[in-house]
Amino acid sequence: MRFAVSVFSCLIAACACMGAVRAAEAPIVVAAENTWGDLAAQVAEPDMHVHSILASPALDPHLYEPGPAEGRLVHDATLIVANGAGYDAWIDRLAQARGGKQVPIVRADGWSGWHEGDNVHLWYNLAAVASFVGRFVVVCQQVDPAHAQAYEARGKTLLAAVDQVRQQVVEVRSKTVGQPVAATEPVFTPLADSLGLHMTQQAFQQAIMNDVEPPASAVAAFERDISQHHVRLVAYNAQADRPSVQRLIAQARQEKIPVLPVLEIMPPDQHWQTWVQHTVTQVAQAFGQEP
Repeated sequence: MRFAVSVFSCLIAACACMGAVRAAEAPIVVAAENTWGDLAAQVAEPDMHVHSILASPALDPHLYEPGPAEGRLVHDATLIVANGAGYDAWIDRLAQARGGKQVPIVRADGWSGWHEGDNVHLWYNLAAVASFVGRFVVVCQQVDPAHAQAYEARGKTLLAAVDQVRQQVVEVRSKTVGQPVAATEPVFTPLADSLGLHMTQQAFQQAIMNDVEPPASAVAAFERDISQHHVRLVAYNAQADRPSVQRLIAQARQEKIPVLPVLEIMPPDQHWQTWVQHTVTQVAQAFGQEP
């Protein structure tokens, strides 16, 4: 009996080792941010393993500097995904440091609609997301042709989910088009544009994004718009808070103007489509619509 148990245990251990070897042999996709990492995972897994470097909403992507561990991840990657547009240039530096054969990189700014100087927060741009998914599927098939059909099938499923988000945006837009809103940073702007919202206070947004204090005139204009209810909604980047932003958010709440927190890094255990749909629902509710 002891011998049988021992043999059985050895067989289990051997199977576990074989599974670990197979897992280790699977291609590795490294994503700069979990927004693109989640989209990549919905296409690539389980045939590839996806690892997102920036995966915590507590991190400020604008202040992030990679270390040796991230360098090793990129060095071992079969495929890299990133936002591009200068947003995450650090991953390009890590990829260049690999030496030898360069790894394929799928960037969101590879979308034909992207132009230098456009808004860099492309995960809120539905056309850019759809383009990314389509291009990522093609690269996965090139890197791992044995699972080409699986990548295509999962890509179609994901594109259908992106289209569902687009349909939700179209439905909400009928009630939000032309409505004046403000934001403390241009993170939300691509989605606001899709919803037909009129975005104000551009000078304040640019200053905060560039990590400088906004000019007094921009602060005064923002405060005036809130106090006089010239805006119907105030969005702010919950990952890049500062006193000038906190004061505006507090003022908006005091004036009973809806406040919308947005993020650059997704909360854990969510899919991109669920996350964005929730944001669109919050906008709809701010304008008195049923979810």
